[in-house]
Amino acid sequence: MTVFSEFLQHMANGLVLGFLYALVGIGLSMVYGILRMINFAHGEILMVGVFLALPVSALGAPAWVVLLSGLAGATLMGLLVQWAIYRPLLKSPEVTLLVASLGVSLLLQNLVLMLTSPQPKRPAPAPFLDQPFLVGEIVLRNVDLAIVVVAIVATLATHLFLKHTRHGRALRALAQDMSAARMMGVNVPFMVMVCFLIGSALAGVAGVLIGYKYGHLTPLSGFVPGLKGFVAAVIGGIGSFPGAVVGGLILGLLETFLVGYLPDALAQYRDAYVFLVLILVLLVKPSGLFGKPETVKV
Repeated sequence: MTVFSEFLQHMANGLVLGFLYALVGIGLSMVYGILRMINFAHGEILMVGVFLALPVSALGAPAWVVLLSGLAGATLMGLLVQWAIYRPLLKSPEVTLLVASLGVSLLLQNLVLMLTSPQPKRPAPAPFLDQPFLVGEIVLRNVDLAIVVVAIVATLATHLFLKHTRHGRALRALAQDMSAARMMGVNVPFMVMVCFLIGSALAGVAGVLIGYKYGHLTPLSGFVPGLKGFVAAVIGGIGSFPGAVVGGLILGLLETFLVGYLPDALAQYRDAYVFLVLILVLLVKPSGLFGKPETVKV
């Protein structure tokens, strides 16, 4: 493989990883845009969705059915958490919601751990997804192609929903000024539920795709994707929909090139480099690449 072919291979792998981070980051960014809350339980909702899809996979269901079951499981869990925990705290200080999300994260991790086991699990093999997919000298698997296609379709669908539907306009109004939107007749609790529905559904999709790509799932498997999704959202400008997508792609490419070109002794610390880049971005542009500085009235 030539140097240029190796570069293209790393770029392709980075884009696949970046689209996964983008799916997670969009949900985090949407929730922050409305509630000014960082939902640290988002990764665990992803994990619950894929764990609920594992029995469906074990029954021999095709991959698209497993994907839909993971989407449904994560959506139901996200709505349950929003209704039972976040909804009563909607008018509480932002720090209260933040602490509550940390509690939910630990609760879901330990609950799944008690109901299953710490032993790694994976979806039943899907021969079609494991087949190689060649683009010139670039070698991928069909699951990588599925990740890119599903992520692009989900991202475009979410974008069209936000731009061209009544509920989408209501969500954007809430993100700009919740009090003004409430006075204009927007049903705030319902729209917050819609926001969690979309974010949890995208997380469920990402969780099943991660399961098929890496095949190593434990009750802690949601922590790293949730954390990386948060980093992607912050780099792009948390609260910004396009920022979450661009931030995810930047993060995926950065990780892949670091692992590909650094010596093994240094590549193992790729997570540290990711957070170093996050710090540098915030030092140069605290609101992120696409974020807008917030003015605080006193």
